[in-house]
Amino acid sequence: MTGSHVHLRVTDLRAAVQWLDDVWQVRPSFENERMASVPFGPIAIILDASETDTHATVGFDSDDCDADFRSVMSRGAVALEPPSDRPWGVRAAYIQGPGALTFQIEQQLRRLP
Repeated sequence: MTGSHVHLRVTDLRAAVQWLDDVWQVRPSFENERMASVPFGPIAIILDASETDTHATVGFDSDDCDADFRSVMSRGAVALEPPSDRPWGVRAAYIQGPGALTFQIEQQLRRLP
């Protein structure tokens, strides 16, 4: 088996879909009033309309964390933490996503043992 998707609840589905389009420049492959399926490579994020938001961090690999951070910031993202080197061997930045979601941009700095 391989992973294919993860469901995340949002209280404002339309705003979440618009944020992904504006900031991350991705659009749903399917959308209705109850859900939106947004592909990210081999994994899809399925946003489900809900009365509560899911608290989760959605991580993305990057070849250049700083450049990708600047790109999403120029498209209206709100920084939670700007890029910085982390003790586990990555450079990472954190962006406020829709609802209670956080988006992480992570660049591998060195290979872990």
